[in-house]
Amino acid sequence: MSSIVLHASELAEEIDAINAIYEPTTATVTTYRPPDHTVGSSLECTSNDSDVTTTVILQIPNHPYLSFIIGFDARYPETPPRVISTASTGSRGEGKKVVATLEDIVQRTHSPGQVCLFDVINEAIGKFEELKFDGDKEGQREKAKENLGENSTTDGPVYGQPTVALSLQDAFGMDSPPTWILSDVVTEKKSVFIGRAAQVSNRNQAEALIEHLISTDKRASAATHNISAWRIREKRKSGVKEDSSAALKTTTVQDCDDDGETAAGGRLLHLMQLMDVWDVVVVVSRWYGGIKLGPDRFRIINNVGKDALIRGSFAKGEGSGASVKGKRKAKK
Repeated sequence: MSSIVLHASELAEEIDAINAIYEPTTATVTTYRPPDHTVGSSLECTSNDSDVTTTVILQIPNHPYLSFIIGFDARYPETPPRVISTASTGSRGEGKKVVATLEDIVQRTHSPGQVCLFDVINEAIGKFEELKFDGDKEGQREKAKENLGENSTTDGPVYGQPTVALSLQDAFGMDSPPTWILSDVVTEKKSVFIGRAAQVSNRNQAEALIEHLISTDKRASAATHNISAWRIREKRKSGVKEDSSAALKTTTVQDCDDDGETAAGGRLLHLMQLMDVWDVVVVVSRWYGGIKLGPDRFRIINNVGKDALIRGSFAKGEGSGASVKGKRKAKK
C-alpha cells in the first residue's frame, strides 16, 4: 500500500483499522481497474466510474471465495463506495447476485460524511451466510472430510451443519453464540480500538462471554488488551417453601479486568456506574500500533465502550436488565 497514495486520510485510517481487526489482507489497495467488457464473464463488472480515484480489493471475512473490487472517489466518505465488480465468487453464475447484494448493503449502510466500510463488512458477513453464497462448495466438503478424518464414514453433522451448539454448551455453557453490539472503530496513531457490549444475567455468564470472544475471535485474541467490566443484579431464590413461591434475593455484582492496560478496567466500570447501566458486560479491544498515546488511551477506551452501550440501547432500570435494540450486531 505504500506505493499507492490514498486521497482521503479517513479511508487510509479505515483500511488500517479493518486490517487490524480482521485479516491483514481484508482490504487491499490496488491500481487494478476492470475493463468494460468483463460484464457477464467470470469477473463480473457492473460499472466503470471515471471519477474513482482509489480501488480496494475487499475480501469478505468468513467467506474465502467472495471478494470484490470497491471504488472510492476523492470525496469519500461524503460519497458512498462503488461496487465496481467481483474479484472472485468461487462459483460460476453468482457474480451478479453477490454484486447486487453488496450494492444494497452499501446503500443501506452509508451516511454522507461517515466512513462505512466496517459496517458494510459486518452486514455482508451475515447476509452472505444467510443467502448461502458459500463459493467453492466442493472444496468446503473436502475440508469437512479432513476435519472429520480422512477415513471417516460418520453419518453425523458435517461442515456447515449446526455442530456449534454442542461445543458452545460443553465449553461455555451456552446454547447459541452471544450477540455483541459493536462500537465504531477508532484509530489513533496506528492503535485501533473497538468496544463490544452484551446483555448478561449473572457473573458466570459474563465471564463465559468474554472467554468465548477471546477463544473464538482470532482478531480479539490477537488484541494487545481486552479490557472488560460488568455490572449485574443477580436474582436468586432466597428460600423454598412447599406451598409458596420462593422469594427472590438480588445480589449486586460489579467487577473489571485491565488485561494489562493498568487502571483501564476500573475506568470502564466507573463509566458504567455513571451511566447507571446494569446487566451488561463491556469489552474494549485495543491493538497497539507502536506509538504511545499516554492518557488519551483512557479517553478512547471509555468512548468506544460508551458508544457500544448507546448503540445497544442498554437502558438504565431497576433490575429490569437491558433492552437490546442494537443497530450493529456482531455476526460470525
